[in-house]
Amino acid sequence: MKPFFKRSVCMLLLLSTMLTVACKDNLPTTDPLTTTTVTQEVTTTPPPSDTTDSSVCKEHTPSASGSYCTVCYTVIQKNSKDYKNMVYFSCDNETLTKAYKIAFADVAGNIKDYRAGVLTKSAPCIMAGGEYNTPWTRDASINVWNAVALMRPDVAKNTLLSVLKTTGRNSYQIDGEYWDAIIWAIGAEQYINVTHDVEFTKIAQSAISNSLAYYERTEYDAEDGLFRGGAVYGDGIAAYPDQYAIGAPSSNVMGWLSNPNNTNKNLPGVGLPMKALSTNCCYYQAYVILARLNAALAMDTSKPLAKAEAMKEAINKAFWNEEKGNYDYLAYECDYQEAIGLGFVLMFGIADERQAALVVQNTQVTEQGIGIVWPSFDRYLELDGYGRHAGVIWPHGQAFWAQACAQYDYYYGYEYELFLMADKAVRDNQFYEIYHPDTGEAYGGLQEVGSSTVTMHHSCEHQTWSATGYLSLIYYELLGANIGTDSVTFTPYLPEGVNEATVSGFKVGGANIDVIIVRGGDHASTVTIDTTKEANHRIILSVQ
Repeated sequence: MKPFFKRSVCMLLLLSTMLTVACKDNLPTTDPLTTTTVTQEVTTTPPPSDTTDSSVCKEHTPSASGSYCTVCYTVIQKNSKDYKNMVYFSCDNETLTKAYKIAFADVAGNIKDYRAGVLTKSAPCIMAGGEYNTPWTRDASINVWNAVALMRPDVAKNTLLSVLKTTGRNSYQIDGEYWDAIIWAIGAEQYINVTHDVEFTKIAQSAISNSLAYYERTEYDAEDGLFRGGAVYGDGIAAYPDQYAIGAPSSNVMGWLSNPNNTNKNLPGVGLPMKALSTNCCYYQAYVILARLNAALAMDTSKPLAKAEAMKEAINKAFWNEEKGNYDYLAYECDYQEAIGLGFVLMFGIADERQAALVVQNTQVTEQGIGIVWPSFDRYLELDGYGRHAGVIWPHGQAFWAQACAQYDYYYGYEYELFLMADKAVRDNQFYEIYHPDTGEAYGGLQEVGSSTVTMHHSCEHQTWSATGYLSLIYYELLGANIGTDSVTFTPYLPEGVNEATVSGFKVGGANIDVIIVRGGDHASTVTIDTTKEANHRIILSVQ
């Protein structure tokens, strides 16, 4: 185990501006890039035709990796028929490129016809994994957010609709596992920004507004300003301290409600007492998103913004641990580190500049990546293993942490997780659900299945959010895509040893975009594209 951050890097940060149902635990349901004012090198053409390549020079002069022409800067798509109507990525690192294709294949293979919620007719939706027959609310949101909105916007919309329920005429609420259901808001906003779907914006505003109001009535604690409920990924009892597991009637944390050790059965709402960092971060972001959707629909923004600010203050008061220089996992009862919670607290801007620098400095990782909850609980370590939800490596948790590292210019942390994820995918020719923190092998982890039995669980295959987590590190950090309501900005970063990369078929709004990234040269280092107008764009960007 080692600190994530060296002292010299910390000083730079301080100075910078800163899954079958069995896999779901048997539940029912380099230096910072500088923005430049150099004239943006963008070629704009009319809307796309059906051809894969356009404006190709008479004789291609391929780059080192053969992925673009050094004369006309056209992306050279090998086997173009395989990449038509998809987001194509290639770079001069074979592992990263191959892992991308594996991730894309895992996602594509998990699209199945499905009907549920307000999706009244069977339509293609993204399942939680190769061993699942449902999307799951939190998985649906994470997968749309990470990649599916860009890959298949139609599938993204269907999937988001399938986990909603109606509460009246033109009135909606988020359905599914209750405590982290609000994360739906994040996936919904990503889909809206990618597609500019006005009608869905109205649906999303209703669903988020109604859901927040419902959870304010049932799970909000006015005394500390936090919401009760488990961690975003934590449906299994292995995610929680001993008091929840001892005497547990099942592997599902909801078993706490009938656990003999539960002495407080009078809580409002469902009755889970814990307050998790990741989940409360999602509530904060949901208020922020609601304000943005309200603005788009000419509705009031002051109330959700005020609630977001109050949530930020409450999170910092309850979870920030000054002695450790990091955020606790469960308020008042567990000071372990939670990978997703730490990723969110940085990604959403809940931590201030000083706190963010300390988080990156003090967060620990294993040789195989950041543990989903660290350390593991003693009850599993005493059995020479790790808990299914504590100590092990969940790739979607790696991805959120890696994005947070990159957003705070700690590119070592980003690259560390990126290459670990890619190496495992290439080794296994797929993305598994969970990995062992010491060996890096697929590993399901230990977990109670009853009051006195602990068993080794299964690591599900072709796990969607593991694959989309990797894709997110390509789209939002290597490519550096920041998708807004009416524009997309690219500020790329090339990992060490990567000197060129290409992305094509990147569609946001009316903009169809090809991006070529080269190390060195005098091209612009960032560019912003208006996505409200239909046009093709070819962009060449330089990184140092």
